[in-house]
Amino acid sequence: MAILSPLMSYIVDKEVGFPIPSEKEKINKALRRYRGILSQHPDRSDAAEIMFGIADLLVGRGESGDYTDAARFYDHILLKNPPEYLKARALVGKAELLIGKAEEFDNAITLCEKARQILKNDLADFFTAKTFIVEVELLLARRAKGDWAKAVELINKVIKESEMHWYFRGRALLSKAEIIFYREPADLGAALKFADLSIKALSSRQDDYFTNKGKVLKAEILTRRDKSGDFERAEKLLSEVIKLNAPFKDLIARAKLDLADIVNSPKAAKLLKEVNEMEGLDPYLLEKARLVAAATKDTVKKKKVK
Repeated sequence: MAILSPLMSYIVDKEVGFPIPSEKEKINKALRRYRGILSQHPDRSDAAEIMFGIADLLVGRGESGDYTDAARFYDHILLKNPPEYLKARALVGKAELLIGKAEEFDNAITLCEKARQILKNDLADFFTAKTFIVEVELLLARRAKGDWAKAVELINKVIKESEMHWYFRGRALLSKAEIIFYREPADLGAALKFADLSIKALSSRQDDYFTNKGKVLKAEILTRRDKSGDFERAEKLLSEVIKLNAPFKDLIARAKLDLADIVNSPKAAKLLKEVNEMEGLDPYLLEKARLVAAATKDTVKKKKVK
């Protein structure tokens, strides 16, 4: 589940039940209550605030269809000519939901910039901080000329802010580790340092996407560094991610391919088969699966020759 905004997190924490309900159960209870209020009184003066609360809860829950529903609520809020602060929050919420859609990168980055103009760059504010980190992830994904340099500038502002929300600091540290790792030549020591800092910052959320992305990235850094014990440490991290059985399909596939690249042939073949049976993967993962399979076959042939 994604992190809730401070207000909705407070509201969800107040939900009670017996026995003690899980986080998802509390979110579901709050969702039913807010949907009920809105359906009974759709024209009430605070309807936009209630819509935002529902969207926030949907993103936090992250079940199938939740992001689509949340985007619809953000659009409704923006059509209602809401107060400026709420408009900014809806803009960055909508931008975050566009991170995986390449055709929307330009639009999403513009939404972040508009939200930040409204919020006045106050990095101590949860939603301002969110505009920075969402824009960073969009810039890293878009990869147009100057995007990574701008991403580094935004990341450094986030990391240096003493009152930055811990979750966004963790995500910024992870993005910093990624940039260093993918740079030519990579500074593996620095990349590993920032990956460790990110994992530590996000340690209270073991089922979070970015916590597990940090583990996968750390494993990739260790594998490339290839010092004594690095492969064993990488295998442990990748196995932790895979065993979570989390709904992060592409990340799980990436972890399985990374693991297949460093384990023995029978286990590697099993992991490759599992990845090839997964539907709707990003094309780069399918290409990586092909390359890992080819490397695995080559290794087996060399062993037979010996």
